[in-house]
Amino acid sequence: MAERHRHRLAALLLALFCAAPGSAMAADAGELCGSFVRLKIELAPVIRADAGGPASDHSFACLMWQSFIYLNWPAKAPGEPDPAARFGAPGATVWETYKRHDEVFRPGAAPPAPWGVPDRSRSGPRPLSLTHQTDGETLVDRAGRPVYYEMLINRDEFNYIVANRLYDASAQLALARSDGIVLPAGPSAAYGPIGTIEIKAAWKVLSAAELAQSPRRFHTAEAVLEDGTTATVGLVGLHLNQRITGFTEGVWASFLQVDSAPVAGAEEPAQAYSFYDPSCAPCAVNARTEPPQSTQVEQVFPVAPSARAINDFVRDLIRRDDPASPWQFYELLGVQWPQFAAGLPTPVPDPQRHLRGVPLSVGTPSTSTLMNPVLETFRQSPNVSCLGCHAGGATAASDGATPLAADYSFLLGHAQKAAARE
Repeated sequence: MAERHRHRLAALLLALFCAAPGSAMAADAGELCGSFVRLKIELAPVIRADAGGPASDHSFACLMWQSFIYLNWPAKAPGEPDPAARFGAPGATVWETYKRHDEVFRPGAAPPAPWGVPDRSRSGPRPLSLTHQTDGETLVDRAGRPVYYEMLINRDEFNYIVANRLYDASAQLALARSDGIVLPAGPSAAYGPIGTIEIKAAWKVLSAAELAQSPRRFHTAEAVLEDGTTATVGLVGLHLNQRITGFTEGVWASFLQVDSAPVAGAEEPAQAYSFYDPSCAPCAVNARTEPPQSTQVEQVFPVAPSARAINDFVRDLIRRDDPASPWQFYELLGVQWPQFAAGLPTPVPDPQRHLRGVPLSVGTPSTSTLMNPVLETFRQSPNVSCLGCHAGGATAASDGATPLAADYSFLLGHAQKAAARE
């Protein structure tokens, strides 16, 4: 009898651990993370650099949430989490200490400062000056202020760029012509233990009311804006591309702050949104504007079904650890990854034997549609996606040469030509 009660108690504890708030209890860990039964989402500075099992939207949603936790853990050194810190503690997060793209790709193809050596522009608050999305348009919040964007890379990708002098447009094109550009995917002895990570973040200037919220609903940072003024900004969106072992095209994920915009076609929103005014009947939705005219945004595509229970689970995990944590107000919109074919990731051209033009092959991605309403506000259409867009990532042309593929990365296209010698 005692043995039977122990089994029943163990089953109940497992069900409680895997249950998503507001939904039926999950039967086991596999129901939450697909076939990744061994995968566990934990509130710890842990990141996984390989799939480790069969791939699915559920498993990669779990993997990307774990990466999100790791990347937003307080940093103790550039690119390194502080295991003694609590998730959500004040201070810069791991990804915020990565190298910004403009620190790596400098005027005149000057070499970047070594990893861990701060750029002079990072001695104070973060400088934010980029206000245009990929299509050149500007997203304007309800206060009439533009959203700011920044792009960053982790140490593994930085090491690859420096080792191959890819901060120089001429050296970059030469490598693309000879061996091909192949960013590290997963651990490598030459470049690091994680593999390539690229981040694109979206920030809005917070109002006095938003700063007074309790609990605060945004991860915040102090920033110097393009006009030289300082402001407290809140994170509203984040794109994550991580190259794990066997997935050279990368696994893509997009996160959104939950107050950004209502889902199109949903019932009349009751909450306040950063980019939607329910009282503005004549406002055109997802139409281009310029400051100070605010942009009326709707989220055209809802959160992917495979991510919904996982979002609930992780946000509850965060809330139970710290009811005041701002990270409970973020959600994963979805993931995109190259599907398996005959047990292998969808093949791409062999970089050692082919000169690779753009766009690269996207094979058969897990979904053809994935975008973020605060990062691709004006491109929310079917068959628009991270991988589909980044297939066009090209080298920085030099001497009028035709750019070649930059391994699904647009950041390399910011490299400049070396200054002419006198």
